[in-house]
Amino acid sequence: MGRRKSSEARLCTICGEPMRKNGTTSSGRQRWRCLRCRASSAGDGSNARGSAEFRAFPVWATGRMTLAQAAAMLGVSPRTFIRRIQWCWRVKPEIPRPASPCRAVEADGTYVPYGWCLLVAIDAADGTPVAFQWCGTESRAAYTRLFSRLPAPRALVTDGGAGCAAAAADTWKDTRIQRCLVHVLRNTRTDLTCRPRTDAGKDLLKLARKLVKVRDADAAAAWLNLPDDWHTRYADIIGQRTTARDDPGNPKARAGRTWWWTHARLRRAYYRFIRPQRDGTLFAFCGPASAGSVPSTTNRLEGGVNADIKRVLDAHRGLTEEHMKRVCEWVLYMKTHDPDPGSFITAAHDETTEPPTTSTGLPAGSIQEAAPGVDAYESGFGIRKGWAGKTR
Repeated sequence: MGRRKSSEARLCTICGEPMRKNGTTSSGRQRWRCLRCRASSAGDGSNARGSAEFRAFPVWATGRMTLAQAAAMLGVSPRTFIRRIQWCWRVKPEIPRPASPCRAVEADGTYVPYGWCLLVAIDAADGTPVAFQWCGTESRAAYTRLFSRLPAPRALVTDGGAGCAAAAADTWKDTRIQRCLVHVLRNTRTDLTCRPRTDAGKDLLKLARKLVKVRDADAAAAWLNLPDDWHTRYADIIGQRTTARDDPGNPKARAGRTWWWTHARLRRAYYRFIRPQRDGTLFAFCGPASAGSVPSTTNRLEGGVNADIKRVLDAHRGLTEEHMKRVCEWVLYMKTHDPDPGSFITAAHDETTEPPTTSTGLPAGSIQEAAPGVDAYESGFGIRKGWAGKTR
Protein backbone atom coordinates (compact mmCIF):
# COMPACT_ATOMS: atom_id res chain seq x y z
CA MET A 1 0.00 0.00 0.00
CA GLY A 2 1.47 3.37 -1.05
CA ARG A 3 2.23 6.20 1.33
CA ARG A 4 -0.86 8.23 2.23
CA LYS A 5 -0.74 11.79 0.96
CA SER A 6 -1.09 14.51 3.56
CA SER A 7 -4.40 16.34 3.75
CA GLU A 8 -2.36 19.56 3.67
CA ALA A 9 -0.66 18.65 0.38
CA ARG A 10 -0.96 21.21 -2.36
CA LEU A 11 -3.36 20.22 -5.14
CA CYS A 12 -2.20 20.18 -8.75
CA THR A 13 -4.06 22.85 -10.69
CA ILE A 14 -3.92 20.75 -13.86
CA CYS A 15 -5.16 17.32 -12.79
CA GLY A 16 -6.32 18.06 -9.22
CA GLU A 17 -4.19 15.35 -7.57
CA PRO A 18 -2.32 16.01 -4.30
CA MET A 19 1.32 16.96 -4.96
CA ARG A 20 4.50 15.85 -3.19
CA LYS A 21 7.19 18.11 -1.78
CA ASN A 22 10.20 18.15 -4.10
CA GLY A 23 12.95 20.12 -2.36
CA THR A 24 13.30 23.88 -2.44
CA THR A 25 14.36 26.52 -4.96
CA SER A 26 17.55 28.58 -4.70
CA SER A 27 15.51 31.28 -2.94
CA GLY A 28 14.21 28.82 -0.33
CA ARG A 29 10.66 28.42 -1.68
CA GLN A 30 9.05 25.00 -1.40
CA ARG A 31 8.97 23.09 -4.69
CA TRP A 32 6.07 20.74 -5.43
CA ARG A 33 5.70 17.96 -8.04
CA CYS A 34 2.62 16.09 -9.21
CA LEU A 35 3.29 12.37 -9.58
CA ARG A 36 0.42 11.96 -12.01
CA CYS A 37 1.01 14.63 -14.67
CA ARG A 38 4.63 15.46 -13.65
CA ALA A 39 3.83 19.16 -13.31
CA SER A 40 6.18 21.14 -11.06
CA SER A 41 5.72 24.42 -9.22
CA ALA A 42 7.15 26.50 -6.44
CA GLY A 43 5.75 29.04 -3.98
CA ASP A 44 2.67 29.23 -1.81
CA GLY A 45 0.19 28.93 -4.66
CA SER A 46 -1.50 32.22 -3.82
CA ASN A 47 -1.98 33.03 -7.50
CA ALA A 48 -3.98 29.91 -8.37
CA ARG A 49 -5.10 31.13 -11.77
CA GLY A 50 -1.62 32.21 -12.85
CA SER A 51 -0.17 28.97 -11.54
CA ALA A 52 -2.62 26.89 -13.57
CA GLU A 53 -1.95 28.91 -16.70
CA PHE A 54 1.79 28.54 -16.45
CA ARG A 55 1.55 24.82 -15.74
CA ALA A 56 -0.48 24.34 -18.89
CA PHE A 57 1.67 26.64 -21.04
CA PRO A 58 4.93 24.61 -21.28
CA VAL A 59 2.96 21.38 -21.64
CA TRP A 60 1.21 22.80 -24.70
CA ALA A 61 4.17 24.79 -26.08
CA THR A 62 6.60 21.86 -26.02
CA GLY A 63 4.14 19.21 -27.16
CA ARG A 64 1.90 18.51 -30.10
CA MET A 65 -1.49 18.79 -28.47
CA THR A 66 -4.10 21.01 -30.08
CA LEU A 67 -5.37 24.22 -28.57
CA ALA A 68 -8.65 22.53 -27.73
CA GLN A 69 -6.82 19.87 -25.73
CA ALA A 70 -4.68 22.48 -23.96
CA ALA A 71 -7.71 24.64 -23.20
CA ALA A 72 -9.46 21.63 -21.70
CA MET A 73 -6.77 21.45 -19.00
CA LEU A 74 -7.97 24.83 -17.76
CA GLY A 75 -11.61 24.18 -18.53
CA VAL A 76 -11.85 27.13 -20.92
CA SER A 77 -12.34 27.72 -24.65
CA PRO A 78 -9.36 27.92 -27.06
CA ARG A 79 -9.84 31.68 -27.43
CA THR A 80 -9.79 32.17 -23.67
CA PHE A 81 -6.71 29.95 -23.41
CA ILE A 82 -4.86 32.16 -25.94
CA ARG A 83 -5.77 35.25 -23.96
CA ARG A 84 -4.85 33.82 -20.58
CA ILE A 85 -1.39 32.56 -21.59
CA GLN A 86 -0.29 35.87 -23.11
CA TRP A 87 1.79 36.71 -20.03
CA CYS A 88 3.49 33.30 -20.17
CA TRP A 89 5.28 34.21 -23.42
CA ARG A 90 7.30 36.81 -21.47
CA VAL A 91 8.89 34.15 -19.26
CA LYS A 92 12.23 33.20 -20.81
CA PRO A 93 13.95 29.97 -19.72
CA GLU A 94 17.70 29.65 -19.35
CA ILE A 95 19.87 26.55 -19.15
CA PRO A 96 22.24 26.81 -16.15
CA ARG A 97 25.96 26.41 -16.73
CA PRO A 98 27.09 22.84 -15.88
CA ALA A 99 28.95 22.58 -12.59
CA SER A 100 31.53 20.18 -14.04
CA PRO A 101 32.82 19.56 -17.58
CA CYS A 102 31.12 16.94 -19.72
CA ARG A 103 33.26 14.08 -20.98
CA ALA A 104 31.94 14.70 -24.48
CA VAL A 105 29.71 17.35 -26.04
CA GLU A 106 27.73 17.14 -29.28
CA ALA A 107 27.14 20.48 -31.02
CA ASP A 108 25.23 21.34 -34.16
CA GLY A 109 22.87 23.93 -35.60
CA THR A 110 19.30 23.57 -36.82
CA TYR A 111 17.57 26.13 -39.04
CA VAL A 112 14.10 27.31 -38.08
CA PRO A 113 11.61 29.84 -39.53
CA TYR A 114 12.31 33.58 -39.92
CA GLY A 115 15.93 32.94 -40.97
CA TRP A 116 17.18 31.88 -37.54
CA CYS A 117 19.69 29.15 -36.73
CA LEU A 118 19.65 27.57 -33.28
CA LEU A 119 23.00 26.19 -32.11
CA VAL A 120 22.58 23.46 -29.50
CA ALA A 121 25.13 21.65 -27.35
CA ILE A 122 24.21 18.50 -25.44
CA ASP A 123 25.95 16.19 -23.01
CA ALA A 124 26.80 13.18 -25.17
CA ALA A 125 26.39 10.83 -22.19
CA ASP A 126 22.65 11.34 -21.72
CA GLY A 127 21.51 13.79 -24.43
CA THR A 128 20.75 16.61 -21.98
CA PRO A 129 20.97 20.12 -23.47
CA VAL A 130 23.70 22.15 -21.77
CA ALA A 131 23.70 25.38 -23.85
CA PHE A 132 22.11 27.06 -26.85
CA GLN A 133 22.79 30.13 -28.97
CA TRP A 134 20.67 32.00 -31.53
CA CYS A 135 22.43 33.15 -34.69
CA GLY A 136 21.95 33.74 -38.40
CA THR A 137 24.50 31.20 -39.65
CA GLU A 138 26.81 28.60 -38.12
CA SER A 139 29.70 31.03 -37.93
CA ARG A 140 32.87 30.97 -35.89
CA ALA A 141 31.68 33.84 -33.72
CA ALA A 142 28.35 32.16 -32.97
CA TYR A 143 29.99 28.89 -31.92
CA THR A 144 32.52 30.81 -29.83
CA ARG A 145 29.68 32.36 -27.81
CA LEU A 146 28.07 28.93 -27.42
CA PHE A 147 31.29 27.27 -26.22
CA SER A 148 32.11 30.14 -23.86
CA ARG A 149 29.11 29.11 -21.74
CA LEU A 150 30.57 25.66 -21.05
CA PRO A 151 33.67 24.30 -19.32
CA ALA A 152 35.98 22.56 -21.79
CA PRO A 153 34.99 18.91 -22.36
CA ARG A 154 37.40 16.15 -23.27
CA ALA A 155 35.87 15.70 -26.72
CA LEU A 156 33.57 17.53 -29.12
CA VAL A 157 31.50 15.72 -31.74
CA THR A 158 30.57 17.93 -34.70
CA ASP A 159 29.39 17.67 -38.29
CA GLY A 160 32.67 19.06 -39.59
CA GLY A 161 31.67 22.67 -40.15
CA ALA A 162 34.61 25.04 -40.38
CA GLY A 163 33.07 27.56 -37.98
CA CYS A 164 32.54 24.98 -35.24
CA ALA A 165 36.06 23.55 -35.53
CA ALA A 166 37.66 27.02 -35.51
CA ALA A 167 35.66 28.12 -32.46
CA ALA A 168 36.57 24.93 -30.60
CA ALA A 169 40.27 25.50 -31.36
CA ASP A 170 40.00 29.03 -29.94
CA THR A 171 37.90 28.24 -26.85
CA TRP A 172 38.77 24.63 -25.98
CA LYS A 173 42.41 24.22 -26.98
CA ASP A 174 42.86 20.79 -25.36
CA THR A 175 39.54 19.31 -26.51
CA ARG A 176 39.69 16.53 -29.09
CA ILE A 177 37.32 16.80 -32.06
CA GLN A 178 35.41 13.85 -33.51
CA ARG A 179 33.95 14.24 -36.99
CA CYS A 180 30.42 12.82 -37.22
CA LEU A 181 30.71 9.71 -39.40
CA VAL A 182 27.08 9.88 -40.49
CA HIS A 183 27.67 13.38 -41.88
CA VAL A 184 30.67 12.04 -43.79
CA LEU A 185 28.41 9.44 -45.40
CA ARG A 186 25.69 12.01 -46.03
CA ASN A 187 28.07 14.45 -47.71
CA THR A 188 29.58 11.65 -49.78
CA ARG A 189 26.12 10.76 -51.07
CA THR A 190 25.60 14.40 -52.00
CA ASP A 191 28.75 14.35 -54.14
CA LEU A 192 28.37 10.89 -55.67
CA THR A 193 24.56 10.42 -55.53
CA CYS A 194 23.09 7.21 -54.16
CA ARG A 195 23.72 5.45 -57.49
CA PRO A 196 27.11 6.45 -58.92
CA ARG A 197 27.63 5.56 -62.56
CA THR A 198 31.38 4.94 -62.47
CA ASP A 199 33.20 2.09 -60.74
CA ALA A 200 35.32 4.61 -58.84
CA GLY A 201 32.20 6.28 -57.44
CA LYS A 202 30.57 2.98 -56.54
CA ASP A 203 33.64 1.75 -54.67
CA LEU A 204 34.07 5.06 -52.85
CA LEU A 205 30.44 5.02 -51.70
CA LYS A 206 31.00 1.51 -50.33
CA LEU A 207 33.87 2.90 -48.24
CA ALA A 208 31.57 5.54 -46.77
CA ARG A 209 28.94 2.95 -45.89
CA LYS A 210 31.54 0.78 -44.16
CA LEU A 211 32.85 3.81 -42.26
CA VAL A 212 29.66 4.30 -40.22
CA LYS A 213 29.88 0.66 -39.07
CA VAL A 214 33.26 1.15 -37.36
CA ARG A 215 32.86 0.66 -33.62
CA ASP A 216 36.34 0.08 -32.16
CA ALA A 217 40.05 0.56 -32.80
CA ASP A 218 40.48 -2.79 -34.56
CA ALA A 219 37.71 -2.02 -37.05
CA ALA A 220 39.15 1.46 -37.57
CA ALA A 221 42.61 0.05 -38.34
CA ALA A 222 41.11 -2.35 -40.87
CA TRP A 223 39.12 0.43 -42.55
CA LEU A 224 42.17 2.68 -42.93
CA ASN A 225 43.58 0.28 -45.51
CA LEU A 226 40.58 0.71 -47.81
CA PRO A 227 41.20 4.35 -48.93
CA ASP A 228 44.80 3.41 -49.82
CA ASP A 229 43.60 0.51 -51.94
CA TRP A 230 41.04 2.76 -53.63
CA HIS A 231 43.68 5.38 -54.42
CA THR A 232 45.97 2.75 -55.91
CA ARG A 233 43.26 1.78 -58.39
CA TYR A 234 41.82 5.19 -59.23
CA ALA A 235 44.66 7.69 -58.71
CA ASP A 236 44.77 8.48 -62.44
CA ILE A 237 41.04 9.35 -62.50
CA ILE A 238 41.05 11.85 -59.63
CA GLY A 239 44.21 13.43 -61.06
CA GLN A 240 42.67 14.23 -64.45
CA ARG A 241 42.39 17.89 -65.41
CA THR A 242 40.33 19.74 -68.02
CA THR A 243 41.70 22.90 -69.60
CA ALA A 244 39.74 25.85 -70.90
CA ARG A 245 41.13 25.10 -74.35
CA ASP A 246 39.59 21.59 -74.26
CA ASP A 247 36.15 22.81 -73.11
CA PRO A 248 35.76 26.51 -74.01
CA GLY A 249 31.97 26.41 -73.50
CA ASN A 250 32.24 25.39 -69.86
CA PRO A 251 31.07 28.09 -67.39
CA LYS A 252 34.40 27.74 -65.58
CA ALA A 253 36.24 28.67 -68.77
CA ARG A 254 33.99 31.67 -69.31
CA ALA A 255 34.72 32.72 -65.71
CA GLY A 256 38.40 32.99 -66.59
CA ARG A 257 39.75 29.72 -65.19
CA THR A 258 42.48 28.05 -67.23
CA TRP A 259 41.92 24.51 -65.83
CA TRP A 260 39.93 22.51 -63.29
CA TRP A 261 39.66 18.98 -61.95
CA THR A 262 37.70 16.79 -64.34
CA HIS A 263 36.16 14.67 -61.57
CA ALA A 264 35.94 17.34 -58.87
CA ARG A 265 33.11 15.71 -56.90
CA LEU A 266 34.83 12.33 -56.85
CA ARG A 267 38.08 13.94 -55.75
CA ARG A 268 36.33 15.94 -53.02
CA ALA A 269 34.60 12.82 -51.70
CA TYR A 270 37.91 10.97 -51.51
CA TYR A 271 39.72 13.73 -49.64
CA ARG A 272 36.79 13.94 -47.21
CA PHE A 273 38.20 10.67 -45.81
CA ILE A 274 41.86 11.66 -46.00
CA ARG A 275 41.87 15.08 -44.32
CA PRO A 276 40.04 14.02 -41.10
CA GLN A 277 42.27 10.95 -41.00
CA ARG A 278 45.40 13.12 -41.08
CA ASP A 279 44.25 15.60 -38.42
CA GLY A 280 42.98 12.85 -36.09
CA THR A 281 39.27 13.72 -36.17
CA LEU A 282 38.03 10.64 -38.04
CA PHE A 283 38.54 8.07 -35.27
CA ALA A 284 39.04 10.17 -32.15
CA PHE A 285 36.30 8.12 -30.48
CA CYS A 286 38.56 5.03 -30.65
CA GLY A 287 41.37 6.54 -28.56
CA PRO A 288 42.33 4.87 -25.25
CA ALA A 289 40.95 7.80 -23.24
CA SER A 290 37.80 8.08 -25.34
CA ALA A 291 36.70 4.49 -25.82
CA GLY A 292 33.09 4.08 -24.72
CA SER A 293 32.60 7.70 -23.69
CA VAL A 294 32.78 9.56 -27.02
CA PRO A 295 30.18 8.83 -29.71
CA SER A 296 31.14 8.65 -33.38
CA THR A 297 28.05 10.55 -34.56
CA THR A 298 25.76 13.42 -33.58
CA ASN A 299 22.71 11.15 -33.88
CA ARG A 300 21.62 11.78 -30.28
CA LEU A 301 21.51 15.52 -30.93
CA GLU A 302 19.96 15.27 -34.38
CA GLY A 303 17.28 12.75 -33.49
CA GLY A 304 16.68 13.49 -29.82
CA VAL A 305 16.71 17.30 -29.77
CA ASN A 306 16.73 18.94 -33.21
CA ALA A 307 14.07 16.59 -34.55
CA ASP A 308 11.82 17.35 -31.57
CA ILE A 309 12.18 21.08 -32.19
CA LYS A 310 11.12 20.63 -35.80
CA ARG A 311 8.15 18.46 -34.82
CA VAL A 312 6.92 20.96 -32.23
CA LEU A 313 7.25 23.89 -34.66
CA ASP A 314 5.36 21.89 -37.26
CA ALA A 315 2.55 21.33 -34.76
CA HIS A 316 2.46 25.07 -33.90
CA ARG A 317 2.71 26.56 -37.38
CA GLY A 318 1.87 30.26 -37.59
CA LEU A 319 3.68 31.45 -34.46
CA THR A 320 5.17 34.93 -34.49
CA GLU A 321 8.95 35.23 -34.57
CA GLU A 322 9.34 35.84 -30.83
CA HIS A 323 6.88 33.10 -29.93
CA MET A 324 8.68 30.67 -32.25
CA LYS A 325 11.97 31.36 -30.50
CA ARG A 326 10.39 30.99 -27.07
CA VAL A 327 8.90 27.61 -27.99
CA CYS A 328 12.34 26.36 -29.09
CA GLU A 329 13.88 27.54 -25.83
CA TRP A 330 11.22 25.79 -23.76
CA VAL A 331 11.69 22.55 -25.70
CA LEU A 332 15.39 22.63 -24.83
CA TYR A 333 14.87 23.58 -21.20
CA MET A 334 12.28 20.87 -20.55
CA LYS A 335 14.87 18.28 -21.64
CA THR A 336 17.29 19.29 -18.88
CA HIS A 337 17.62 17.48 -15.55
CA ASP A 338 14.73 18.28 -13.17
CA PRO A 339 13.26 21.25 -15.07
CA ASP A 340 11.39 23.74 -12.92
CA PRO A 341 9.56 26.22 -15.20
CA GLY A 342 8.09 28.12 -12.27
CA SER A 343 11.54 29.20 -11.08
CA PHE A 344 11.76 31.71 -13.96
CA ILE A 345 8.64 33.63 -12.94
CA THR A 346 9.47 36.98 -11.39
CA ALA A 347 7.25 39.63 -9.86
CA ALA A 348 6.91 41.22 -13.28
CA HIS A 349 5.77 37.93 -14.82
CA ASP A 350 3.54 36.56 -12.08
CA GLU A 351 0.48 38.57 -12.93
CA THR A 352 -2.69 37.91 -14.84
CA THR A 353 -3.13 41.27 -16.51
CA GLU A 354 -3.75 40.80 -20.19
CA PRO A 355 -1.99 42.90 -22.88
CA PRO A 356 -4.04 44.63 -25.58
CA THR A 357 -4.95 42.16 -28.30
CA THR A 358 -6.12 42.41 -31.84
CA SER A 359 -9.07 40.55 -33.25
CA THR A 360 -6.77 37.55 -33.87
CA GLY A 361 -5.87 37.21 -30.20
CA LEU A 362 -2.25 38.30 -30.78
CA PRO A 363 -0.57 41.18 -28.93
CA ALA A 364 -1.16 44.53 -30.57
CA GLY A 365 1.53 45.42 -33.09
CA SER A 366 2.77 41.86 -33.57
CA ILE A 367 3.31 40.60 -37.10
CA GLN A 368 2.29 37.12 -38.12
CA GLU A 369 3.78 35.93 -41.39
CA ALA A 370 2.16 33.27 -43.49
CA ALA A 371 3.57 29.76 -43.09
CA PRO A 372 3.19 26.84 -45.48
CA GLY A 373 0.42 24.42 -44.67
CA VAL A 374 -2.36 25.02 -42.20
CA ASP A 375 -2.06 28.13 -40.05
CA ALA A 376 -2.24 27.27 -36.36
CA TYR A 377 -3.78 30.62 -35.53
CA GLU A 378 -6.62 29.86 -37.94
CA SER A 379 -7.27 26.13 -37.50
CA GLY A 380 -6.29 25.50 -33.87
CA PHE A 381 -7.38 28.88 -32.54
CA GLY A 382 -10.75 28.74 -34.25
CA ILE A 383 -10.19 31.95 -36.22
CA ARG A 384 -11.57 32.19 -39.75
CA LYS A 385 -10.62 34.78 -42.35
CA GLY A 386 -12.17 35.98 -45.59
CA TRP A 387 -15.51 34.78 -46.92
CA ALA A 388 -15.23 31.47 -45.02
CA GLY A 389 -15.66 33.26 -41.72
CA LYS A 390 -18.67 35.30 -42.74
CA THR A 391 -22.30 34.40 -42.14
CA ARG A 392 -25.33 35.58 -44.03
